[in-house]
This record gives sequence, C-alpha cells and structure tokens, in this order.
Amino acid sequence: MRRKGKPFALLAVTMILTTILYGCSGSGAKPAASGADTAAKGNDTAAAAPSKDKVEITWLVRTDPNMIDWEKEMIDGFQKEHPNITVKLEQIPQAEIDQRLTTMIASGKVPDVWSSNWANSGFATYKKMGALLDLTPYVKKDQAALSTINQNIMNIYQIDGKIYGIPMLSIGSFLFYNKELFDKAGVPYPTVNWDDTSWNFQKMLENAKKLSSDIGNADKQVFGVFNSMSANLQSWMFGGDFFKPEAYTSAVMGEPAVLTNKANKEAIQFNVDLIQKEKVAPNQTTIDAVSAIGDPFLTGRVAMVINGGWGFWAYQPAKFKWGVAPIPYHDGRKIALFVDPWNISAKSKHPAESWELIKYLVDPKNGGKKFMEKTSATPADTSLAEQWYKQIADKTGMKIEDIKTLNEGAIKNGREADNHLIDKFSVISNTINQTIAGVWNGQKSVDDGLAEIDKNLRSLNLK
Repeated sequence: MRRKGKPFALLAVTMILTTILYGCSGSGAKPAASGADTAAKGNDTAAAAPSKDKVEITWLVRTDPNMIDWEKEMIDGFQKEHPNITVKLEQIPQAEIDQRLTTMIASGKVPDVWSSNWANSGFATYKKMGALLDLTPYVKKDQAALSTINQNIMNIYQIDGKIYGIPMLSIGSFLFYNKELFDKAGVPYPTVNWDDTSWNFQKMLENAKKLSSDIGNADKQVFGVFNSMSANLQSWMFGGDFFKPEAYTSAVMGEPAVLTNKANKEAIQFNVDLIQKEKVAPNQTTIDAVSAIGDPFLTGRVAMVINGGWGFWAYQPAKFKWGVAPIPYHDGRKIALFVDPWNISAKSKHPAESWELIKYLVDPKNGGKKFMEKTSATPADTSLAEQWYKQIADKTGMKIEDIKTLNEGAIKNGREADNHLIDKFSVISNTINQTIAGVWNGQKSVDDGLAEIDKNLRSLNLK
C-alpha cells in the first residue's frame, strides 16, 4: 500500500506542518475541503442518499469508561435527528479488537462505523485487507461539514486520490508527572519547552532518583519514572528505529533495522538501567502486579510516566495535581503521534447512514466539541483548538500558553505511530513483546534480546 504523491514517508513532514492546526489556526491554512475536493476529482461515484426506511447500523468502540457517557449522548442525539436510523453500540476491550475485527471482516459481519487505529494493528493493516470504504464521494458531497479539519491531517488517510478515514483526534506523546510528589521531594517541575536541551534523559534520571522511595516494599514503594511506550517508540526517542524508512512508505515491514541502528541499543539499555541498575523504574512483573490494583500513575506508585496524549483524559480521575512536560531531549529524538480516524467498513450494508453518523461525531459544534469536553482528547478540528488549550489548562493548573507550547512541540517532534503505518503490526508487536519483557526483567541482556528480536522478526517473512 503506497501513497502516490503523498507516501507514508511524508507523514513526519505532514505532521510538522500541522503546527498550524493549533499554533496558528488563523494563519490562512487551507481547510480540508479544498484537499478533499482535489482528492475527489476523477472519482465520479455519487454518494448514496440515506434511506428513509428504518435501518440499524453498528458503531464499534473500545471499552472505555471515560468515553461511554459521550457515546451514549451521541447515540441519543443522533437518533433524535435521524429517527429512522438505530445505532447499536458494540464495545470491545482494546486487547481483543484485532482478533475479533479480523473474524468479523472474514465473516462479513462487520461493524459499520469504527476506528482502524484503535488496536495494535492500525490503518495500514485494515486498508490492505480491503476492509475500509472509500469515503471520497461522501467527503465531496459534504465538504462544508469538514471544512475546519486541517487539510494536512485529512491527507493522512488519502491514498491514490481516495479518502478512507475522517480524523477525530490528533495527539502526541508526553511526560506526565505527579506535582504533589515533586513538591514533597523538592524537585522543580520540568520545562514545557521541547527545545530546552537541559531537560534530557540524564536530568530525568536525576529527578527519578529523588522521587523514588521505599523501593522493595511492595506496599509503599514509589518509582520515579515509568516509560510505558513500546520498545520501538522508546528507540525513536533516542533517534533509533527497529525498522527502515521504507517500511513506513510501503506499509511492509521488510528487513528490520534492530541491529543496524545503533541508537536502538542505547535506548533499550537506558531503560534497562532505569529498572535494573538505578532501581527507579518498575520492571514488567512489578507493573503487572501494580496494574492489578489500578493504573500505576493514578495510584501514586509512579511519579513520572511517559505516555501517549490519552493521558490528558485517562488521568483526570487522579486524586492529586498533575502536570505535563515534553519527552526529554536527545539528538534525533522523535515521538509518536496518534491521529485517529473514523472509518466505514467496505462491506457495510448502510454506508450512507454510517456517513451521517460520522458527520455527527466530528461536528465541531456537536459531537467533536462534546468529545473534547468529555474526554479532553486533543481535537483534529482547528476551530476547537483554543477551547482545548483552556480546558487542559484548567484541569492541570498550567498556563494556556504552556499547553499550546507543549502541543505544538509534540507535533514538531513527532511522526505518525508505527502501528498505524506498517501492515500486520499486531503480529510484529507480539513478536517484539515476547522478548522485550525478559530484557526489562533482566532475564536477557540487551544484546541478546535485540539479536533475538531481529531473528524473530526476520522469521515472520512478512510481505
């Protein structure tokens, strides 16, 4: 699956350009309508009109208590506006989405509306399976409804002149920290400036040492830091990558770069040292045990956590004040961006009605706005940017301009997540994870672990 004219390799450039999304939404950036119109040229298939008969469509979502209220509100509101369309909500735990979706697609009993990036496998995998409907005719018909979604973000899901997804959110990766633990230890809060080279991994380690306490006492221990990102995304932070650039342009993993990119070893060794040498980070066994009680950060067992921007809503229930900082600086640092779309199944029996639901979900005066308000997820819609800055500032006690700086920096230093771009990434991820847990727990050396990962990835022979 290769993008003609806009290959996956350009996603990093594309996402850098999206600084206009939040940084200067009034800068005259072209809205999605013009890009959608260009994409629609040459595709004269007319969008079907919604039926006047009573129909039922299925909306597949992840099981998430933070989002259920919004989902129910959307269904109620949508059905009032479209009394002939019944929306059936189907919830699946994230860990089960890949397996169950694959079964659904194979059997033809597919959900009508869902997000291809809400699983370990992502957009590339489901596009290559032929599971996604070409939305170009609908986008062409309803350009005005999508006019405030930035064109650059819309282009992420445009392949060979056809559009396969409508972005609903665009989030980066950050370091979240417990302000109360920082205050107790007398540690200053980290910067919000991504270009501040003094906020590097060595400085993070120094802070983690001061913030760690009672290590070894399972009932009291507090770890200074936990990097929750995958091994490959940790390598990105050090300028490394388990895969070659062409893997992201072709959506085919190809020959891995696990052993040829020297930054990979530096990144993995650093995290191992946090766990095994410095004792300021939990190993996988400890994380599993703590997670049985609750989220390690929310329970106060971790002072700093590196995580995706979903932390903005996942950490709202915290009983303590928390803040947000950049991923520490390192030469060549890149961080993961997660731009999630709404999609319609290629085999949907009711595509026109499903399209009406998607329009309702992304409407910046309705679904899109309420999604942001209820979840604090970073919106993909330019018209909601300033409101999001204020909302996050109010929840964190941080300044509006600081939130803006953090988000713009994440976009500038980011690239679209690996699982969104490489086909069969669920298999790839499982292969890596089978080995990396032993590395984190000290059962395998970094060299042996990386060699094993390289060997196992090559044995997949993915094409």
